[in-house]
Amino acid sequence: MSESSGKSRWGERVLNGYVFLMTLVLAFPLLVVGLISFDTAEYINFPPSGFSLKWYRSVVENPTFMLSLGNSLIVALASTACALLIGVPASLVIARGRFPGRDLLYALCLSSLTVPWIVYGVSLLFLWAVLGFNLSIMTLIFGHTVIGTPYVLRTSVAVLADMPPVYEHAARSLGASPLRAFWTVTLPLMAVGIRAGAAFAFIVSIVNIPISLFVTTAENITMPVAVFNYMQYNFDPSVAAFSIIQMIIIAFFIVFAVRAARSGGVS
Repeated sequence: MSESSGKSRWGERVLNGYVFLMTLVLAFPLLVVGLISFDTAEYINFPPSGFSLKWYRSVVENPTFMLSLGNSLIVALASTACALLIGVPASLVIARGRFPGRDLLYALCLSSLTVPWIVYGVSLLFLWAVLGFNLSIMTLIFGHTVIGTPYVLRTSVAVLADMPPVYEHAARSLGASPLRAFWTVTLPLMAVGIRAGAAFAFIVSIVNIPISLFVTTAENITMPVAVFNYMQYNFDPSVAAFSIIQMIIIAFFIVFAVRAARSGGVS
């Protein structure tokens, strides 16, 4: 074995060790929350004093938690769908269009990423008040759509930037209409970026608290807001159990997005 090969293997081991260590550091908070959620104590305590599923049962029996779980899923799925309906066509216009002000339009579409969410939440509350709209799950979906759309747009534009337009031109030259060329050529090639953007939009929505805190009511409360409100007057491990449920939902969606991307030919 040559000296250069030995150095290469040593460097690879150091890198793998570093990645493993950082993974442990990043996963440690999740491990702590998971252990606390199975504790037998009546208050948050670490290390746990025993093992019990009673806090998961308390989550299921808590009507506010269950309501917030359903609301969060509805809002996340609906806002993700709206973000796709807006972001995908916008990405085509921005990536394929050649017109004055295109860069400015792109920057405006991504501008919500630069605004602190708590500022946006307060502004949204005043907007609905001025317009005379009552807060509802629809106003909440609107707010989450605004923050989710830039993720879909950004990932879709990135895929289109690496995709030569000759594929679409070839389909058109063979007699396909613009719509047929989009459905049969452009959209399948964009699938990876669309799935990635959808995953980001879903996660951003389901974990968001600054915006939801200002535009929710008792009827459309979301999971993060329910946890926030509960912890103001309670300090038992049921919030840890509820957080683990939220993490499982997010992990399931991420795994689904990754597998869908791989099924599309990306490993």
